[in-house]
Amino acid sequence: MSLGGKQPKLHSFVQGQGTIVDDEPRISISDVSRAEGKRGQTTLFTFNVTLSAAYDQAVTMSYRTVNGTATAGSGDYVAKTGTLTFAPGETSKTITIEVKGDSKREANETFYLDLFGNSINSLFTKNRGIGTILNDD
Repeated sequence: MSLGGKQPKLHSFVQGQGTIVDDEPRISISDVSRAEGKRGQTTLFTFNVTLSAAYDQAVTMSYRTVNGTATAGSGDYVAKTGTLTFAPGETSKTITIEVKGDSKREANETFYLDLFGNSINSLFTKNRGIGTILNDD
């Protein structure tokens, strides 16, 4: 192929860089430590669930208690499952678990509150809350 003495045109391309800003809110749950309480007494363990920033869409997740050294079957606490929804703009919610007092001399016990199944517009930073039942007998 003859170009008749002409040089072919070279095209130069300018390369750009884009950045995708990750703006999904981060979900975190607190730990709770409280005294157990006396036999027949109920102590409320209130776990705080927070979003790192207000968001313009609803953010949902499921939660459930999980046995540790404290078990629902032995009456240490009342098992609970459910769904938590942050409305647009909300950044804080609570989940309350009932702990049942007794008169046993025992070591401190723990149970867990797990967050899972979050909506695709969010990420977990900390999805397991630890409930520590402090023995007071």
